[in-house]
Amino acid sequence: VMKTRIRERSLAQGLSKSRLPEFTESEKQRIKGTFDFFGFNHYTTILAYNLNYASAISSYDADRGVASVTDRSWLGSGSFWLKVTPFGFRKILRWIKEEYNNPPIYVTENGISERGDLGFNDTWRIHYYKSYINEALKAVVLDGVDLRGYTAWSLMDNFEWATGFAEKFGLYYINYTDPNLPRIPRESSKYYSSIILCNGFPDPANGPHLCLQPHASSGKVQFLGLGLTSLNAEIGLYVLFAFALMGVLGLVLFSYKYGKLSKRLFTIFDLIKELEEISS
Repeated sequence: VMKTRIRERSLAQGLSKSRLPEFTESEKQRIKGTFDFFGFNHYTTILAYNLNYASAISSYDADRGVASVTDRSWLGSGSFWLKVTPFGFRKILRWIKEEYNNPPIYVTENGISERGDLGFNDTWRIHYYKSYINEALKAVVLDGVDLRGYTAWSLMDNFEWATGFAEKFGLYYINYTDPNLPRIPRESSKYYSSIILCNGFPDPANGPHLCLQPHASSGKVQFLGLGLTSLNAEIGLYVLFAFALMGVLGLVLFSYKYGKLSKRLFTIFDLIKELEEISS
């Protein structure tokens, strides 16, 4: 659509070809199917409607030919352009699947900003992640989208381009007035950690869940006198099992070979004994 529109407007302006460079057929064939995955940054959704500009106007907006609006009922954020629209996340993931033959998708950025000192109980960010991750889950389970990974933006407050440090996306707050730049966890960091730990959203109405118990938050277990994460302890058990299995197999092999050797030795000794008797 973009290529066709810009070509038509370019020709209408008296140009001999499109202002937008185009691939040759050989270039198209050369790059077709060479991608490894679809990396995708997503934050919000907008509504759009047709808006035709005069053909003589040459600009990004004129080439695009649309105007965009947002619904007043959508929740806002610390960025004027970012409205909370989780329903759009599932739609665009499904569109990528259908448009590009269901490629592996990695969501490389997804999050919400704030402005000012709003404290550490960032319930709006918790709501954002809960809603958006659930829509991603629907895209996988209900729509068959090949979503391989998800990355929250961002771990810590950082420099946000033209807005500097005014807009904060972090799960961890950073006090930039302190030379030590301390990292302080917001409530959303704990919520996001629980999603990872529980591999989803346990319903409190169903009673206590193991992953939400206090002892589970440390992620440490005692193994051979060491405080290890459950993953490392599991790996340790597998390693010990492998060594034990190798030991048993080695013992069986040794016994088998030793048994055959013993039989051969006894046969040789019997033959020598018979030869001695004959010679005598």
